[in-house]
Amino acid sequence: MWSNAPPPTKEEGTREEGARIELAKTGPCMACLSLQMQQLLEPELVIYGCDYNHVKSGSRWRGHMFGYALCKWHNMRYLMEGNTFATMRQIYGPSLLDGSPTFHETYGSDDELIANQTYIDELRAVA
Repeated sequence: MWSNAPPPTKEEGTREEGARIELAKTGPCMACLSLQMQQLLEPELVIYGCDYNHVKSGSRWRGHMFGYALCKWHNMRYLMEGNTFATMRQIYGPSLLDGSPTFHETYGSDDELIANQTYIDELRAVA
């Protein structure tokens, strides 16, 4: 989804925000990872290279630290080359564009996905 969140600035407190966003963008999609953890997606099909989904609470933006990585399919329903909509939906499940209730029923709440992103970032930082 398009975000109207302001970009992180260079100020001391926001370096961590920028680092979180950049690390998330290079890492795995949290929705794909959720499917893989449920044994519904083979590990080699988890998509790396993502958009950063900023989370809102109601209509209020929660901040740069409250977001998680989503691949182009899960974020904007973009097809991967050579795949049909039906194939993508069968393999990767619903997109955020299918509606928030369906998306979160399948992959977890925003807070769960944010926590998963934080955990994955911590694992990647140690590796």
